[in-house]
Amino acid sequence: MVPWAAIGFSLIWGALFGVAASRGDSDLVALSGIGMALTLVLTGILFRQQSQLRDLAETDTLTGLINHRGFQAALRGELEKAAARRESVALVAIDLDDFKAINERHGHPFGDGVLQGVSAQLGKSVRRGDIAARTGGEEFALILPGTGAEAAQEIAERVRTSLAALSPEGSELSCSAGVAVYPVDADNAGALLQLAEGALYWAKRSGKSRTRRFDPDHVRLSGDAPQRSEIERILAERAIEPLFQPVCSLTTGRLIGYEALARFPDAPDRPPSTWFAQANACGLGPELEAAAIRAALEPIGRPRGTHLAVNVSPSALSTEAVKSVLPDDLSEIIIELTEHEVYVGDSLLANSLAQLRERGARIAIDDAGAGYAGLKQVMWVRPDIVKLDLELTRAIHSDPVRMALVESLVRFARRVGATVCAEGIEDHDDIEALANLDVPCGQGYAIGRPAPPWSQVSPPAAETCRSALAKALVSTPGGDTPTISAGDRRLEHLSARLANARNRSDLISALDLIAGELHADKISLSQFHPDMQVIETLAESGGPHPEEEFFAVDEYPTTARVLERQESAQVMVGDPRADRQEVELMFSFGYRTLLIVPVVNRGETLGIVEALCHEERSWTRTEMNRARIVANQLASVFQTFFRVPDPERFV
Repeated sequence: MVPWAAIGFSLIWGALFGVAASRGDSDLVALSGIGMALTLVLTGILFRQQSQLRDLAETDTLTGLINHRGFQAALRGELEKAAARRESVALVAIDLDDFKAINERHGHPFGDGVLQGVSAQLGKSVRRGDIAARTGGEEFALILPGTGAEAAQEIAERVRTSLAALSPEGSELSCSAGVAVYPVDADNAGALLQLAEGALYWAKRSGKSRTRRFDPDHVRLSGDAPQRSEIERILAERAIEPLFQPVCSLTTGRLIGYEALARFPDAPDRPPSTWFAQANACGLGPELEAAAIRAALEPIGRPRGTHLAVNVSPSALSTEAVKSVLPDDLSEIIIELTEHEVYVGDSLLANSLAQLRERGARIAIDDAGAGYAGLKQVMWVRPDIVKLDLELTRAIHSDPVRMALVESLVRFARRVGATVCAEGIEDHDDIEALANLDVPCGQGYAIGRPAPPWSQVSPPAAETCRSALAKALVSTPGGDTPTISAGDRRLEHLSARLANARNRSDLISALDLIAGELHADKISLSQFHPDMQVIETLAESGGPHPEEEFFAVDEYPTTARVLERQESAQVMVGDPRADRQEVELMFSFGYRTLLIVPVVNRGETLGIVEALCHEERSWTRTEMNRARIVANQLASVFQTFFRVPDPERFV
């Protein structure tokens, strides 16, 4: 602002000075000269005060960096200079990750100190001529004149590393950054800022603590009317076609569920991911996800007992748009979260997941194993289903490294009470390899392609699953006999207990340990009397010795086959191929799954070990192998407890 009053007084004093000089009035000349001098001094003071006020208006008082107003002015100025010089200007938008948690844990004064430390570090990290600004609460920006995209990304990463090294007491500090460049990405300040912030939000969705360069496939101008109108048309016309990819049990080959996938018939060549990215950029992401879920839930006639998995981004999960389309009863629904969008520690997401689980939903994480960030998210979400990234399953049958990693993930999932589903299975050899690694279920083109409702599991794939199970029941894959890992002290202890059993109490105690080792609800040990073709129950875990029980072998074909062929067998209540007599017997006692393992000594079948579960589930390869190891140790037990039944009882 120009001090017009001071200038006016200067002109008046100047005029008086001229008149006095022409008249030769020395007193008046002196007075007018003094007045002019005072006026000039006053003008200078006013100019300095106005400059200071302007600086104060454009400076953040907490950090000393320029504020949002100053940043906008500086960005416009730098773009004008760059246009005249035909140079680039890079803009880096920065946001501190989870800064709210620091304020909540330590208080706002501590948080203000962190912001001051961040600002000081930004000032040290940038080059001469670069501009650092605080544009919001925990939001900052860097204006980098004469800088291209690659150099800007390097600077952003260097800044992020330096900020992470601050490590406030009791907290971790990280930040995310987005980069956009003038004029290659945008030709004006408003659009450049919007694209840099869009890249920043993309970095946040990708797991935080990273830098993203603007990419038109992931970030668009929200003011782009044609882009928004496309999404609005799809929503109005419900132009989404749901396809369903079958998921099968790799143990039995049975259909167990479907994953719903959204397709856009009006533009079949565009990947669905670009439509959802476009919707997010237009502010309609949750609405498009809700429309896809609604389309997936509409078809009727889904096979009884199968689940339906629907994909939801964490950012949309808590919105009213998505909440309104999910049914109250979610007992057959799997909510599948995209791995790279999970924000570890997000309390809103945690509450949403808890509410969904209360309504019966199971939670799955997609693309697990794709990186360390994904493993952190698995540990935080505690999913019910871990979906293996297709890079882990592709050609796994010929890759020992992939096998080792999947085996570790399966063991981890079992320890935390989760299950594993393999995606992207395209080869029958991979089906068998994954089944032998105890991956319970899978999906992929080899099992069934996405199709209208309701396609079935490919018959060749189902046969591959059943064949792999048959091989596993006969012998351990990769060798003639099961092996014990070096660290398996529990099984070693169990074998010793069996070998030293001297009375029925010792035997029952050992059977209790076997039940725990095999994750079974009951273990039953029975003796085979070949002369009378009957099975006699000797002992059971969990209680006193049962009353005299004999079962005629010819009434139970599966048991007869185990005794004759000396091969293990699995029986499940829901398996249409299962032996009906065995199913009715175990179901009458409240069990739904049975594993029968022969006890063999020197080629002679002495009896069987039966493991039973109340729930219907497949026995893992590890459990089968351990059951055979236990059965081999039980031969000596029959010598101690052997008895001959009364033949008259079977006349």
